[in-house]
Amino acid sequence: RLHVVVWYCWISLSVTILAVRAFQPFTASCLQWHLIRGQWTLLGKSVTLSGLLVVLWVLGLYGIITGIWWLRLQDYFVTRGERGEVMNGNTALAAVALTGHYADVTMGMVLLPVARHSALASFFRLSPSTTFAFHMIQAYLLCALVLIHGAIYASWVPVYYQDPRLTQDIFPLLNPTYLHDEVWPGLRSSLGIWRASLVFTGLVTALIMLALLITALPIVRRKHFNVFYFTHLLSIVAVIVICLHASTMFYCTAPGLAMWLLDWSMRVYELSARIDSSLTTIGKGWFCLTLPLPRRRLDGCACHSPLAHFHIHHSQSSIREIHPFTTITHLASQKAMTPSSTSGHVVALSETDEPIMVQFLFRKSEPEPIVASSGSHPSKKKASKQWTNKVASLVDATCMDIPSRSGKYSVDPESLPLPSYQTSLRLEGPYFTPVNPASYNTVICLVAGTGISGAVAIAAAFSAQSATAMRNTTPSAQQLETSGETVRREHAYSGQVSPSTPHVWHRCVVVWSIRESDHVKLPFFQDTPGLEVLSHLTGNDRARIDLKKTIDDIRRTEPGRSTWIYLSGPNAFLEAGKKACQASHVGFFSARWS
Repeated sequence: RLHVVVWYCWISLSVTILAVRAFQPFTASCLQWHLIRGQWTLLGKSVTLSGLLVVLWVLGLYGIITGIWWLRLQDYFVTRGERGEVMNGNTALAAVALTGHYADVTMGMVLLPVARHSALASFFRLSPSTTFAFHMIQAYLLCALVLIHGAIYASWVPVYYQDPRLTQDIFPLLNPTYLHDEVWPGLRSSLGIWRASLVFTGLVTALIMLALLITALPIVRRKHFNVFYFTHLLSIVAVIVICLHASTMFYCTAPGLAMWLLDWSMRVYELSARIDSSLTTIGKGWFCLTLPLPRRRLDGCACHSPLAHFHIHHSQSSIREIHPFTTITHLASQKAMTPSSTSGHVVALSETDEPIMVQFLFRKSEPEPIVASSGSHPSKKKASKQWTNKVASLVDATCMDIPSRSGKYSVDPESLPLPSYQTSLRLEGPYFTPVNPASYNTVICLVAGTGISGAVAIAAAFSAQSATAMRNTTPSAQQLETSGETVRREHAYSGQVSPSTPHVWHRCVVVWSIRESDHVKLPFFQDTPGLEVLSHLTGNDRARIDLKKTIDDIRRTEPGRSTWIYLSGPNAFLEAGKKACQASHVGFFSARWS
């Protein structure tokens, strides 16, 4: 009971501290102060004041548990052993019990932030990267504690076999926590058959944790996400078995289990409804998936961030696979208002129940080029099994090769006379990434390949903000803008707007690195003053983009302005972008499916 009380007191204090951080901006800004930059750490991660305090806070919990239990456990096992004339190995049993208490609270911390619909993250404004980092670190620590727990027990087993007839009644081999007649069925046991052996339940849990650990390694997780995802469902079995192993485990994991049940109930509810969608080809293997999202999906969402992703399940392509995709739609502006279908004016959310049209952009996976080969190639077969290729195959193959650089596309993608396919799918989400580009003067999106999706959403947020600012200007100012069309176009090219613009964010630059053979003119960017979309073509002996030079060139036009950078693309591109941002001393966000 004391163990459970300590755990819940620690959680209560943690919630209080998180509330202060979330609702006191000055406190939050102080906690984000960088103590050590990423380039000076072994893992390449920056150390902030809040991160250091979290480490000390967790170590404080382990210190409290040690102070409360170590002497008590040592006295208990030593005294019990002396009464039964067992003098060796008693301290080792105390260490086994203590590491078990460590594992109890660590398991509770592992489960706390893991839910996608985590109330902890949403209410206290914690970023997914923060909660996932905490989850992974605690999970690795849990595996280490379980290994130490089992190793200490294994070191005690030889002591038992020195005189098993003497030791058995005092410290039963399969459960040395209780006396033999308390746990062994058929005697005076009142604890049930599961208490007769903690070894079996412990081994089952350890094997499940080993499977979770292996599939969670980056090299496996990033290449085989569904293996990682479905293997993690075995954690349900692990929690049940571990609660049979240690009764206190249930009370320690109860908060995380409650959040997990809430998360899964919301997932099942969202995935239960099929949504009709339209799959359209844009050319050169690029496709756009458009579907109507019910507005109730955004009820209660503080969706100010332009970045959001969904998990898509398409049964025609795969029964078991669920894939995460970043939407190119800026949901925040779509939630607040929608254009009226009759008047063309913007109406408030309360005046319409129209669904939000959400779009996703993806490209077919292609095999590596085959040189002097006959017959089918393994890489080609592998590419044909990719989820994106299965979805893309639904569109008529004879209509895919359409011109993509003729300049005839209009801004509105709905007006494009492109081949499409009507299908239905299930959608889970949205899940928002808490970033705020609107708090910076200049936002630079450095993206490569399919990483363009997040940049499209950020550009849409910029266009929506600019449109709102223009609606709020006075009539005289609007007339001045209309009469000064030439000046406005010059500003759009240079990334500058009138100094009287009330909002902070006045420039958005999208730099897209893409192979020439894959380049297509995307019809999703609106003609907005201050918005620049630049394509850097690679391949055919062209040089790769110099990210640091690109950043410096853009910033040189507006010295002294605050700048934020969004990175998205392959891992090598993200690492190069991270180094370039650190060398240029600018803040950035790296979009990585971790």
